[in-house]
Amino acid sequence: MMLNLIGRGLEFLGFKKKAMALFATDPRDDYTTYWGAIHLILSGREDRAQEILEAAVKRGNAPRCKRLLATIYLRQDPRAAEELYAQPKNIWEYVYLGDIRYYFLKDIGGALESWQSALDQVDWSTAREWDNPARHLLKRLYRFTKDPEILETWASLDVDNFKQAEIADYAKLLHQRGDDKRAQEIIDAGLYLYRADPLLLSVAKELGLEVRHYPKKHVQASDAVRQPYKTGLLSEATDPEVLVKAVRELHPDAVITLASSVLTIMEGTLLWAGTFKPCWLARKLGPLSEHAKGPLVHYYTYPIVGDWKVHAYIELSGTIPVLVGAAAAAVGRVFGRRGWFYRIVGPVAKAVDSDKIVPYDACLVPGPLNGGEFCKRLCSQGVKLAIVDVNSLFGAEVVHCCEELDKNWIIKALSDNPAGNDESMTPIVLLWREPNIPYESV
Repeated sequence: MMLNLIGRGLEFLGFKKKAMALFATDPRDDYTTYWGAIHLILSGREDRAQEILEAAVKRGNAPRCKRLLATIYLRQDPRAAEELYAQPKNIWEYVYLGDIRYYFLKDIGGALESWQSALDQVDWSTAREWDNPARHLLKRLYRFTKDPEILETWASLDVDNFKQAEIADYAKLLHQRGDDKRAQEIIDAGLYLYRADPLLLSVAKELGLEVRHYPKKHVQASDAVRQPYKTGLLSEATDPEVLVKAVRELHPDAVITLASSVLTIMEGTLLWAGTFKPCWLARKLGPLSEHAKGPLVHYYTYPIVGDWKVHAYIELSGTIPVLVGAAAAAVGRVFGRRGWFYRIVGPVAKAVDSDKIVPYDACLVPGPLNGGEFCKRLCSQGVKLAIVDVNSLFGAEVVHCCEELDKNWIIKALSDNPAGNDESMTPIVLLWREPNIPYESV
């Protein structure tokens, strides 16, 4: 009991990793058992993590532990993960069960049955809240059925959750109904998010809509040869070390860049919707955060996910660092400076993102908790590796890389986001430096 209390105090002050180690030694409730198990998993002690998670689930009322236990089972025997949710206790457990059946067991019929059962339980009065799975269920069902009624219901909740294919389909549907004004708005929003996307450009021309050209970042390294590497869906059951080493076997001379969010998914260190609620402090700070003041096209996701992201910052960095960071951000605004909050809470919290690729659209994805150690271990084995955070709006950031690599060159080589978005399933981009070959010729 004493170690658990000390861990709580250390976490409050911002010593998260030390707190996790104590939670692993003295797990008590759902929260501390979850973070203790994460520590054990990242330390290579998955068997012990499984023991404490199974004990927590047996005691009951442990949704976090149950979902993390499912991750361990998915790595061993997906049928055990299905059995864990064989008798769903709430709407989110139906979603998890459907995802396990579809993505890990290839049971399409069973997945559709689970998702439809969840949809029948949706509280439509709160359907725009982040922890209501309505839009996730509509997304899954639409991709199978292509039913325009499902697409319209989904759009009434959230077009910010649309990817290129759904944006194109919805614009066509609006055009067919004579609502070109709304179709133009949807295409504009899509081109803002997915700049110069060929599918959206093609649909805009097909429908006779105006094509707006939003500024797109360009590659800044003329001597960089880039090859996006299609991996398919990388999941919590994927071993990242095996993956990177397999790529290195095929391309031993390449610099391997790996998306940090995908490394987090493979770690399994995710904050799942339906397993937690934002704390009091997060609910107070959330509306004041930048997530409540995003670009116009993010009119839905940014305001409503704010409380949840601030809660994630508190869990990942500690209460005191978040409060100090919030104060620093307020001072920074007075002087016209940005980014002071994230300098204090750190890169793991800074990277927290939502609406990733299905089935990881129903969780918050922080930066990798073990990214530095993972990168260092592979670099020591001769792998030229960089863990990166890249998007089309803000360019590239190198989170971790081998010491001998030129970090600035990697940033320039990835500045235009050659990997594309999550749906491209190219989280790895291979880089070569060819001083005598301009990029245009590659």
